Amino acid sequence: MTTAPHARGAILDAALAATRRLDREGIYSSLAEDALRLFGGIFALGFVLGPGGDDYECCAAAGVVPAERIRSALAVLDAGLVRHLAPGGPALIDDAEILLPTGEQEGLPSLGGALVVPLAVGDGPAGLLIVIAARGEPFASEAPRTAAELARELEPALGNLRTVESLRDLVIRDDTADCFNRRYLDQSLDDEVERCRRFGGGFALIFVDMDNLKDVNTGYGHAAGSRVLYEASVRMARSIRSIDRLYRYGGDEFVIILPGTGLEGAREVADRIRRELSRSPYEAAAGAAVRLSASAGVAAWPEHGPGARGVVEAGDAAMRRVKDAGKDGVGVARRGEGTEGRA
Repeated sequence: MTTAPHARGAILDAALAATRRLDREGIYSSLAEDALRLFGGIFALGFVLGPGGDDYECCAAAGVVPAERIRSALAVLDAGLVRHLAPGGPALIDDAEILLPTGEQEGLPSLGGALVVPLAVGDGPAGLLIVIAARGEPFASEAPRTAAELARELEPALGNLRTVESLRDLVIRDDTADCFNRRYLDQSLDDEVERCRRFGGGFALIFVDMDNLKDVNTGYGHAAGSRVLYEASVRMARSIRSIDRLYRYGGDEFVIILPGTGLEGAREVADRIRRELSRSPYEAAAGAAVRLSASAGVAAWPEHGPGARGVVEAGDAAMRRVKDAGKDGVGVARRGEGTEGRA
C-alpha cells in the first residue's frame, strides 16, 4: 500500500522543516506541530534519549491549551516502557494515560489513544514522538505506517543534530572533571529561569565544595588533585537523575541544577551526594589514597531569585555556613539570600 500523495507531501514538508533547525528544542517543536497536522490528536510531544540511554526526556510539546501541563507530567519516560509499547517501530496504544505517572492526570482533558513513534539515527535510538488523541477520537489505521515513513525522513535532521551536539560538547565540557563547565552553567541557569517563568514551576540548585582538596594538591601535586576532582564528578553524576545537570563552578566547587525540584528534595539529594563523596577513599598517587568529605548548600528558584545569579549566591552562602560550622554537611539557604541576583 503506497502513501497518498498529499500525505507524502506533508511528511516531506515536516522532515524539511526539522532539517532547517540545528537545535534540539527547535527540531522537536517543529516536529510536534507538524505531527498534529499529520495525525490529528490534541497533544504531540518530542523526546530525546537521555545520556544513559535509560529514559527519554521531553523537550517539546504542542497542542491544546494545557500542552505544558502534559509536558510536565511526561517530563521523563522509561526507555524500557517505550520498547515494550513499540518494539518494532511506530505503534498505537489504546490508552495514553498508562504513560502518565500516578496522580498526573489532573488538569488534563480526557485522553484517548496514543501513537508512539521511536526515532533513530542508523541502528541506534535517538528520540521519540508521541501523539495523543482525545477520548473517542481514534487515529486512522494507517497512522503507524505514515509515522514510520516520517521517522525515516527525519534521520538526516536527527543525524545533523547529533553532530552539532557532539561538537558543542567539546566547548561546554570541563577540561578536568566529567561534567559541564562554568560558561555553560551561566547559559543553563538563564534558560532554566526563562523556562520556569514561561511555563510555571521552579528548580533547585546544589552548591558543592570538596573539603580539604588543597591538601591533596599540596601533598601529592596538582595532577593528583585533578584525578580526585574527576572521580568526585563521576560519583556526583551517578547520584543524580538524568535530567539533572552537573557543572564545575571553579577550583574544587561544583553546581548541580535540579529541574522541577523543591528545597526539601534538593536537600535530600545533596545529603546523598555528600555521603557518596565520602564513602570510599580517592586514589591520590600510586599506593596512596585519601579520604575527603564535602560541604553543600541548597537554594531554589523563585525563593532565592529573582534571577539566576541570586540562586547561585544563595547556595554558595549556605555552603559557606556549613564550612564555617565544621564542614561535611548540608545547609539550606535562608530567606532573603540571593535576592540581589540579576533578573
